[in-house]
Amino acid sequence: MIRLFIRIKKGFFAVRFRMLWLIPVFINLCWNPCFFLPVKAAKAAEHSENQVQKQTSVKNTRINLPDLSVKHSSEQPLKIHDGPTGTLLKFQVKADFLGTFKPEIDIFQNINSEIDKPFFSSSSSSNKSDNRFEIVRLEQKLNDFNYGLEYRYVGKNLDYINRYKKNTETKTRVDLENDQEGVEIWGEKKIRSIGLKTFFSRFFDNVDRDPMLPRMLAHKYGLEMKYKMDLLPICFSFSHSREESEDTFESQGSEYQRKQKESYNSSLQYDGGNAFDVTAFSSYSFSHDQFNPDKETEIFRHGISSSIRLASNLSIIPTLSLGENRYLRYGEREKNPSASLSINYCRIFDVADLSLRGKYSQTRNTDRSLDNERLDTSIGLSWNADHLFFRKIGYSLDLGYNQYFDKIHEHNSSNSLSALFKLEFQL
Repeated sequence: MIRLFIRIKKGFFAVRFRMLWLIPVFINLCWNPCFFLPVKAAKAAEHSENQVQKQTSVKNTRINLPDLSVKHSSEQPLKIHDGPTGTLLKFQVKADFLGTFKPEIDIFQNINSEIDKPFFSSSSSSNKSDNRFEIVRLEQKLNDFNYGLEYRYVGKNLDYINRYKKNTETKTRVDLENDQEGVEIWGEKKIRSIGLKTFFSRFFDNVDRDPMLPRMLAHKYGLEMKYKMDLLPICFSFSHSREESEDTFESQGSEYQRKQKESYNSSLQYDGGNAFDVTAFSSYSFSHDQFNPDKETEIFRHGISSSIRLASNLSIIPTLSLGENRYLRYGEREKNPSASLSINYCRIFDVADLSLRGKYSQTRNTDRSLDNERLDTSIGLSWNADHLFFRKIGYSLDLGYNQYFDKIHEHNSSNSLSALFKLEFQL
């Protein structure tokens, strides 16, 4: 299937006005992360203040407002990613509260096109929040002690989520993924070669509040320790976390849910400088559903991954992993070994980017009711070009081949081939 996308970029509006509202909602975010920044109100207040300044003295007008200054001489946001799915912008600000609290504020926001749907789409309407992405990060550094807060909103249908993970470099223990909204607070302290970090997070899913789906509220808290050797480029990390989640309203499509999960994670990383790095990881978690004891599960994950950088614009990432799920009530086990390979070749002739990805996995359980194999491969090519009528025009082509083989029910086996073409231009 070939689809054509045309995107018209919008400007980065209302960012400077949002700065003034970050701190007043700091405490509110910790309890209820759903909020909207009143840009129009800020504009009206600024206009009213200018009128008052012309008539009388306003010495005390700004007495409670923080001193905000842009880190860069240009007030334009930094463009950290530009692709077929839109533009990811970063705005950096320094604040000063009474000369003691001086956090750095980073804002990430994606700018999508006005036309965000393919031609000949069968759907007549779409949810505007599906592709929305926003991060507001506030961080304060005090010698060897750092603390901060991060608010995040990620729409359900945001494409290329892994690219956003890499470019935003989130510091939270809640992994960045689609369909989430919430806030996390953390504090970290370094004592010689040992780093300690504690955190608390509060996140929702079902961000568009679909009444047919549950809206889960998850609280997660824990402690993380890292030890970096002085003589060798080796880093060891260990973390323990506990997560409690429950349905915040009774949905029409599913029963009430309340779950608890406790996790232990460890990893050993070797940093080979600019040439390569290797990471071995292992994790254990126990999941308990309060209203369904049959779903008590132990999950084990072990693996090794490496990033080999053959050149500044060429990298190879192989990964081997083994997962095992143990269902305690029935004594059943499900194993899931997998292997993947990713090759990224960027800035070919300073114009094009090429990516190759492949993954093979198996899934089988002890009672032989599940035994299948899956192969997923894809190749992606994107490039930019100059045009007489547009400031910038870009193309991308993605081809994929997927194979699924079910050894138990062979009639469920399938092969599929997909193609996606996107066009983006800037007026």
